[in-house]
Amino acid sequence: MLINRVKELYDHKTINHREKQYVRFEEILIHTNNIEGYWNILKKQINGIHHFVSAKHLQRYCNENAFRFNRREIFQDERIADALTNCKGRLKYNTLIGKE
Repeated sequence: MLINRVKELYDHKTINHREKQYVRFEEILIHTNNIEGYWNILKKQINGIHHFVSAKHLQRYCNENAFRFNRREIFQDERIADALTNCKGRLKYNTLIGKE
């Protein structure tokens, strides 16, 4: 049985679209616009730029897209500097293709 553990890890709120609920305000604004926007951008990246991604590398594409999405409001040179700051060495080809 699949157990939803999101509530254990995050302050998880829900929206019920079946009841025509699209936004709710408690202490904060609760909506699904950000995640829907993220999935839209990811799908466009895969279909428009890469055309295909293998399951083996899908997490890398998701990580790249999450990095860009979370820094979408800063200038590109700041985003590049942030990416370089977070680099931990180099990615060797054999690691990339799963031979290590």
